Amino acid sequence: MKAFLKRWRTRLIVVALLAAAGAAWWFTHRPPPPPPPPSGVVALADVTQTVQAAGVLQAKTRVDVGAQVSGQIQTLHVELGQQVKKGELLVSLDPELARSDVAQAEAAVAQAGATLDRLRIDTEAARRELKRQQRLLAGQATAANEAEKAETDLAKLEADIRGQAATLARLQAELDKKKVSLSYTRITAPMDGTVVNLPVQVGQTVISVQITPVILTLADLDTITVRTKVPEADVQAIKVGQAARFSTLSGEGKRYEGKVRVIQPVPERAGNAVFYNVLFEVDNRDRSLFSDMTVQVDIETGAVKQALTMPIVALGERGKDGRFTVQVLDAENKQVPRQVKVGLQDGAKVQVLDGLKAGEKVLLAPPSAADAAASAASAAST
Repeated sequence: MKAFLKRWRTRLIVVALLAAAGAAWWFTHRPPPPPPPPSGVVALADVTQTVQAAGVLQAKTRVDVGAQVSGQIQTLHVELGQQVKKGELLVSLDPELARSDVAQAEAAVAQAGATLDRLRIDTEAARRELKRQQRLLAGQATAANEAEKAETDLAKLEADIRGQAATLARLQAELDKKKVSLSYTRITAPMDGTVVNLPVQVGQTVISVQITPVILTLADLDTITVRTKVPEADVQAIKVGQAARFSTLSGEGKRYEGKVRVIQPVPERAGNAVFYNVLFEVDNRDRSLFSDMTVQVDIETGAVKQALTMPIVALGERGKDGRFTVQVLDAENKQVPRQVKVGLQDGAKVQVLDGLKAGEKVLLAPPSAADAAASAASAAST
């Protein structure tokens, strides 16, 4: 009997030890509880909404200076990159042909003037002869036809004077034109600016018969215009007067700011894409910006301080009324759908106008309606 009890006691101890070992193994190897779903908190924050687009820097004022007469370039008085003032001499063309034309025109004017003077003398003589014939006719000392002939001769000379006066005026106009052409051989600056293009050389012949040849290009680099290509999807958010900012690749973090001046109504197309040019200006008196630089522009389309916000990735599908479905997590992390009206967004946060309260948690990256339906169908089939 004692041996029997001893065997059962041993067996019970072994069973108890096995049960304890199994319990210990179960507690140490059981799967951990599933982690809570990723969530964000509805909180107060600042939101600045911007439209980003690529831009190109250009001088606000840029003038191509050309030659209005043909000729050979005699002297270049400026160099590329030189600052010039309005009226300053830029280029001299060979003036010899223009001077010869002026001399010929002056000779023609002098000749026409001499002819006009001779006609006036003849007219005065014809006028005196007419008066003499009229006196003789009154005393019946001459025939009537002689008086008529004197009157006719005077009329012809007066007509010749009018014609010669018109010829002299035409020749004088041609002389003035030749003098202007002579002045065009001295090309002066039409504005204050910098020489940014000088495509000609001394000795080169320029011909201005059909197209005005470009001698050089002046640009006012004190003010830079930023030409920003805004995509069609974003242009309606842009308004004149909005703040626009950019920094250059080599600007060491310096930000330049201006105000939108104009939105060009005619678009540009690049393949199937449509862009609208938005222009604004920035100060460049320190000459830190150069033409044709490419920059990334941020145009501020709206801003709000300490508004109710949530992570933008919490937004679900958008309904026909413009509201978004958001999954709100309760105290037990259960998902409750909520319709939310939103406002401005900055790429990370979105302003909540209606549907949520501060402190509530929302599910990040909620599944779409199609994904939710697929998951439900899969669960039902299993």
